[in-house]
Amino acid sequence: MGIRRLIYEYRNKGLYPLYRALWLWVKNRDVKYCYVNLKRCKEYKTSDTVFIFGSGPSVNNITWKQLEYIKSHDSFGINHIFLLKFPMTYYYLGYEPTSNASLNALFTKDVRSVYENTLWFVPTKVFYRLYHPRIIPNFFPPNVKMVAFDYPPAVNFVKDRPFCANDFERTLVYRSTMTLVLYIVNMLGYKNIVLMGVDLHTYYHYHDHIDKVKEHRIDKGVYNHLKEGSSFEDLLPKKLAKKRTMEEYYYAVYELYFKPRGVNLYVGNKGNMLSPRIPLYPIFE
Repeated sequence: MGIRRLIYEYRNKGLYPLYRALWLWVKNRDVKYCYVNLKRCKEYKTSDTVFIFGSGPSVNNITWKQLEYIKSHDSFGINHIFLLKFPMTYYYLGYEPTSNASLNALFTKDVRSVYENTLWFVPTKVFYRLYHPRIIPNFFPPNVKMVAFDYPPAVNFVKDRPFCANDFERTLVYRSTMTLVLYIVNMLGYKNIVLMGVDLHTYYHYHDHIDKVKEHRIDKGVYNHLKEGSSFEDLLPKKLAKKRTMEEYYYAVYELYFKPRGVNLYVGNKGNMLSPRIPLYPIFE
């Protein structure tokens, strides 16, 4: 990452003034953490199957029997799925200034302890924002094992057109965090990828009923611009003038990239709008 990007990240999304960050680093000097090289992440694999947890409302319908089955494979948590308090193999938490209040309120000590043995994926740009376990330890699990990586490029459309196979030659990243995680698990060589809590028909999240989450949503006006019946698509930024929907993305990445390479992509819940074009995971039928 170039110096200009570093300066941009700090100026626009920096957590604290530099002098305070330095003071906190000294204050928290006994906080333990380590880095795991990206190339070593495959050593943490215990299965050829990985379950990726989004935050759609279907998460609330996952049974204990299914969770016990998932425990026998690998898993990847994203953002506020930590409230499920289910130990994950890997995790990605987007450290954005808009999430600071909810992390302070929800990522409590008992929740953080669940993820002590989880590999924590952190893009290098986050460190330039001064999010670090020695600066703000309550935003990380105890004794965190971090995988630092450069955020990959995203598929970008110069003109309005459908996806094509060439779009996925360099990257799988598109318009949501789930696509970044698909990029990572593909890099780790998984043969079966199961999408949990990917509910494109709605903008609701599995944790919207929790009081502290409700307070945050109301205080920030998160859903104010949405009408009843809106979908996940309505939550996404509209910055891209030329874009395809996330529904189109999932079909394309499955049919144009994963399937030709012998990698199976599944959804993990019955009635998912992506199924049957993307099949339901057989064990959960």
